[in-house]
Amino acid sequence: MSTVITAVGNRKGGVGKTSVTLGLAIGLSLLGKRVLVVDLDPQANATTALEAEGEFNIFDVLYGGEAGTLGQAIVATSWLGIDAVPGSESLSRIESEVLMTPELRLKTAAWTSVELEKYDHILIDLPPALGRLTLNGLIWADQVIAVTEAAAFSVRGVTEFLETVAKVQSLPHLNPELKFAGIIINKTSAPLTGEHSYQIGELQAEYGDSVMMPAVPQRTAMQDSVSSRTPLTKLSGPGAAVLTEIFVKHARRLNGEK
Repeated sequence: MSTVITAVGNRKGGVGKTSVTLGLAIGLSLLGKRVLVVDLDPQANATTALEAEGEFNIFDVLYGGEAGTLGQAIVATSWLGIDAVPGSESLSRIESEVLMTPELRLKTAAWTSVELEKYDHILIDLPPALGRLTLNGLIWADQVIAVTEAAAFSVRGVTEFLETVAKVQSLPHLNPELKFAGIIINKTSAPLTGEHSYQIGELQAEYGDSVMMPAVPQRTAMQDSVSSRTPLTKLSGPGAAVLTEIFVKHARRLNGEK
């Protein structure tokens, strides 16, 4: 099986995109897969949670614009089976500075980067915006997952995000092979409120089986995992166990299993 590259994003911030990215990384690692997380979000929350530190980060890679350099930025993390390319607050400069082919820099950096070949899955944590950084991730990825809350503004963000995905798919010089892998609904109440039930129903009516069920419930274990820089598998309590089980199910789907 060749490496599968999955971009994870939404137009709207605050939907738990980074938490879902990390949850998917845990789920894939529990399936015995070797995982690399590429942090394209200038907030660099995935980098902080994974305790991924290195002298060379994703900003250096993109700003340098050299082919085959992405592998040089890979570092081990404190989460077993998961490596990372650290993010940087300086990434915001990529959005504004005058650069040659700014949207193709991640794909260029990955080209001939042999260090990437050992990974079964690469997860790209996209920023909550539709600029150059998101385009870099979508142009390199094999598939894309949208993350949303079951709330009107978040669902609208999915629509805007998927419009950008469609544009990338429609242009031959960008990524016509990009696949839409599905939508993960995050932070749902238990039991579901009327609003959450309604929004989930709306998403399923629009996107059908592309809505990846079960939804991810709101649990303090998720915040605890990120803030304490500890994988869910190392936390005690029923909340962590529930979330881990759900992310393993979603990981199986990413891995092409039924």
